[in-house]
Amino acid sequence: MGKKFLRYFSFVIILFTLAFIILSGNNRSVVMTSNINSVKSLQAVHIVNKYNSIKEIEKVKEPTLYNNFYDAISVASSNPVAFIGTLTAYGPDCPGCSGNSACPPRQNFKNGNIYFEDQVYGKVRVVAADRSIPCGSIVRISGINIYSEPILAIVMDRGGAVNGNHMDLLFTSQSNLEGFATSHNIKFELIRYGW
Repeated sequence: MGKKFLRYFSFVIILFTLAFIILSGNNRSVVMTSNINSVKSLQAVHIVNKYNSIKEIEKVKEPTLYNNFYDAISVASSNPVAFIGTLTAYGPDCPGCSGNSACPPRQNFKNGNIYFEDQVYGKVRVVAADRSIPCGSIVRISGINIYSEPILAIVMDRGGAVNGNHMDLLFTSQSNLEGFATSHNIKFELIRYGW
């Protein structure tokens, strides 16, 4: 009877410890737990990592809106910024396009994949931006004519005509832009500056 009670008590203590660690929000820590048979719990590690990723997204401060793109970019490395600009669309098969991203890991877009799997923000759209915005930057784009909600995009590409407050959203092909029309007065919120 005593051994059974000790095992039950140990299991309860482990559960409370895991709950405390998860609820404490200890960012960047990886916790390995063991069950009563001393087997490491990989599921607990995934729960903690997912919780830490969500906490990191929630930590993002509200971006400051700038009237001038270059003023915004001059402080973007230390503060989230926003600016108003123009959004166009392109396909990987556009004239002069190679079909591969200009930014590492040089993803091939000709296979119809217009998303990138980011470690923190998950599955996000791909956008081409001015060279002053580093590769890997995360942008929340609001006011697109074919989407009712803002979208998250990652800067993974460049373009000869993509300068200043102009970005270019990737679609599966140049002939299939899903009813998109060039959109002005788009709000771009730069919530992560580079990788």
